[in-house]
Amino acid sequence: MTETFDRVVVGGGIVGLATARALHARHPESSIAVVEKEREVGSHQTGHNSGVVHSGVYYRPGSLKARLCRDGREALLAFVAQEGIATRRVGKIIVASRNEERAGLDELLRRARANGVESVRRLSAKELEERLPGLVGVGGLDVPSAAIVDYAEVTRRLARRLTEGGGVVHTGWKLARAERTPDGWHLTAGERAIRARAVVNCAGLESDLVARAMGADPPVAIVPFRGDYYPLSERMRGRVPCLVYPVPDPGLPFLGVHLTPTIGGKLLAGPNAALALAREGYRPGAWDLREIARLLAFRGSVGLARSYGPLAAREWLRSWSPAAYLDAIRVLWPDVTRADLGRRTSGVRAQAVRRDGSLEDDFVFVRGSRVLHVLNAPSPAATASFAIAERVADASETLEDPVRGQP
Repeated sequence: MTETFDRVVVGGGIVGLATARALHARHPESSIAVVEKEREVGSHQTGHNSGVVHSGVYYRPGSLKARLCRDGREALLAFVAQEGIATRRVGKIIVASRNEERAGLDELLRRARANGVESVRRLSAKELEERLPGLVGVGGLDVPSAAIVDYAEVTRRLARRLTEGGGVVHTGWKLARAERTPDGWHLTAGERAIRARAVVNCAGLESDLVARAMGADPPVAIVPFRGDYYPLSERMRGRVPCLVYPVPDPGLPFLGVHLTPTIGGKLLAGPNAALALAREGYRPGAWDLREIARLLAFRGSVGLARSYGPLAAREWLRSWSPAAYLDAIRVLWPDVTRADLGRRTSGVRAQAVRRDGSLEDDFVFVRGSRVLHVLNAPSPAATASFAIAERVADASETLEDPVRGQP
């Protein structure tokens, strides 16, 4: 049996379901479906992050990241409040551990103010110690608006509201083939099939593979990076009530190992950013022969290795060595011990890499025939998901007209 829908969103993470929500809100008379290959929505990047609601401090003013983070944060928090989903405004401290990082604090403060982030202020070394005894640094930034939430629960609630409104969410639906038809697309997953007048690709870790399957030549390739987290002991949980971040390396799209209280009452240290050899490589040593072959065939791999080889070696060491990981935590909190580290968990980040091997640091959208591909939605994508959804909905308005049926 073949189902027919006006719009189909591929990918049931928070970006995909927020996009389906935005499309349904604009065209409630249209039929819409979300297809997700896992048995539950939000099973990959959405369900494996630390739950931070970012404020917009890090992002270059005027960039998509800066604009979408600001707008998306407001829409996310409004939805969370409406749905009664737990959230806490815990605040964030960004710490300069060395004098050389003071300039980084200055730049972050400039960006925060340019991006409209309120109440951000500088902290001296003495103020850091008074605020969080045991934290060590030469200075810092106080970002009181930072918050935490359970993004997996937000995604489940989005799915529930979509189905209550007449939309369809198909889980266990892995796209196997996409064929262009005169009036849209024919998508198959085993013996199951869907006809779609238009498609939005929000497949995250597999977004470039879906794009190629639909005839696109994406300007980036997804390279998976595993991020490991260690839950810290109860002793540490009582001492760290807020987010604690290092000053990030301005040349990288990663924010470094940080400390994150969670809605569930844990305190996480992480993540690192280790090159993974499988798109769902949630443990060190996991590999996928097809992914290794794709990485070797990708012409950007040489530039990636040349530019980020030393970083990759350091991050791999942290993946395999708790002692090396502990050293990264101790940059912020020197008296953390091996006994404070719990059992490691991991997530995998879909990092877009350009053909010259450089890391793409902003959102990437590619339009095709009756399809729109979201090819890079890095952090703060979860925070920005509702704003990303509106942008995608804007772009998809002219993919086709589901009411009049015009091509």
